[in-house]
Amino acid sequence: MSRSNILLGSILAGSAGIGMAANSTAAKLAYEGGSNPLTYLTLRTALAEILVFTIIVLTRRSLRMPLRRRLAAFGIGAFLALYSYGLLAAIEHIPVALAVLIFYTFPLLTSAYTWVSGRERPNVMSVAALLVAFVGLALALDIQHGQLNLTGVALATMAAFGVTLVMILNSRLVGTADSYPVTLNMMLAATILCVLVTFALDGYALPETKLGWTSLAIGTSFYAAGIVTIFLAISLAGAVPTALSLNLEPIASMAFGFLILSQALTGLQLFGAGLVIAAVLSVRLADIRKPKSSGAVTR
Repeated sequence: MSRSNILLGSILAGSAGIGMAANSTAAKLAYEGGSNPLTYLTLRTALAEILVFTIIVLTRRSLRMPLRRRLAAFGIGAFLALYSYGLLAAIEHIPVALAVLIFYTFPLLTSAYTWVSGRERPNVMSVAALLVAFVGLALALDIQHGQLNLTGVALATMAAFGVTLVMILNSRLVGTADSYPVTLNMMLAATILCVLVTFALDGYALPETKLGWTSLAIGTSFYAAGIVTIFLAISLAGAVPTALSLNLEPIASMAFGFLILSQALTGLQLFGAGLVIAAVLSVRLADIRKPKSSGAVTR
């Protein structure tokens, strides 16, 4: 893998991270325009699914999968829908930057799983990263002043644990196989589940303002484009450089939250967020030494 490919892939991954941050910011604006998390999730997942399917057809990839693998991908897709809803719903209650920051602790949760399951032994660096992230979250969430929205924090935490579970399951499912058809089936299951739940709850809520419609269109498009860009980045740079560059998302979320949503964080909160991001980066860098499968795209 050449340095130029790694550089290009890392740039693309960073762009995808910024696009994902724009997606989360746009979701908040869509809600303010009359939409809701379930509607937003359904539309963005369906759009991403169509785009991934188009890429598969254009690149002439095979959609054939053993029935057992396909059913497993559908099952994981249900968890994908659940954690995605958790993150999008959290944005209704807490600043976008904080919701994304909590969500991005999933690499630390994945490491904790490997310790508990006995697959790896914790080392000083990984334990220190976990402690630093815990302190950073406490500062970022401003726990000391008691103005914490527990609903928003709980939803974002559910999203973090959900994506951790999905990553663990799909890494076993995909292995060295092509991740495109697995991801397509996961998204198909997530879309079907979202549509059924939305109709059952009569939960569709389309925007009622021009800004709401614009935000819905832009946000869902950024998400779909981001998924495909992550695929391309992984093919060029590999999984670990891509994961490192995707950490631009929480940083971009803080910037967009301040510039677009006027969701300013205090200096202490920014310091706490910095600690969390640094802790996650340290775990990501440690992953460079570990062999990785390609994995399905689960963001």
